[in-house]
Amino acid sequence: MSVSLLIIDVQNDFASSKGSLYVPGAEDDCERLAHFITNNTDKIDSIHMTLDCHPCYHIAHPYFWLDQTGKMPDPYTIITYQDVINKKYSSADLKKQKAAEEYLLNLENRGRYNLTIWPPHCLNATWGFCVVDSVMKSVQSWERTHISQNVNFIKKASNPMTEHYSAIQAEVPDANDPATRTNFALIDTLKECDQIIVAGEALSHCVANTLRDLAVYIPVYRITVLTDCTSSVKGFEQVGTSFINEFRAKGMQFETTETFRFRQ
Repeated sequence: MSVSLLIIDVQNDFASSKGSLYVPGAEDDCERLAHFITNNTDKIDSIHMTLDCHPCYHIAHPYFWLDQTGKMPDPYTIITYQDVINKKYSSADLKKQKAAEEYLLNLENRGRYNLTIWPPHCLNATWGFCVVDSVMKSVQSWERTHISQNVNFIKKASNPMTEHYSAIQAEVPDANDPATRTNFALIDTLKECDQIIVAGEALSHCVANTLRDLAVYIPVYRITVLTDCTSSVKGFEQVGTSFINEFRAKGMQFETTETFRFRQ
């Protein structure tokens, strides 16, 4: 019986109250996750950890856009394809205007989200990018007890022209950037596991999208989400709840760290 732990984006900008895109509840999620890893080190065979890793200039950050008065949009502004066609917003770099229009059209046609402008977060090499200390200590302890094995760190979201919530692929993959296309290396590794445990931030976005994409390739009954180790972005709680309801009906498992049981 092979057991893998998939940890999604437990980084300071999401999981600390000082973070730029703090997810309410994430601090407690991470404490429970750290204890879960420590208490079950000998039962976990592999750990995969995704990391949001943005450049400052990014299509989902305020710096990319200007409104009709030349002002950057506020964080949490929604920008639609029609907004851009109507010139409500335009790219700050007009050389990117056509690509931005195409991105918004493709994003909306996929039907998951409209473009949300987020506070700049998880910027490469910053404090906000780093893994929460308690979880980092627990996975380092796991490494020390699993000789020759290391945590598999998976960076995502470095391409400035697409959002990359899912660890499996970007919201709109870039044909010229392999890092935005389907991550078959991760999929193939997880296919070999009998039980995949999932935790991290945020349930409404990166967790939900990763699992939606993963479920295309892996039977959902193999996947268990630790519901007390994940929370939704403020204002998107219903998105997280809807994801749980949809995939529980499809056979995905949802447990807490207290009710979870390893399969024999």
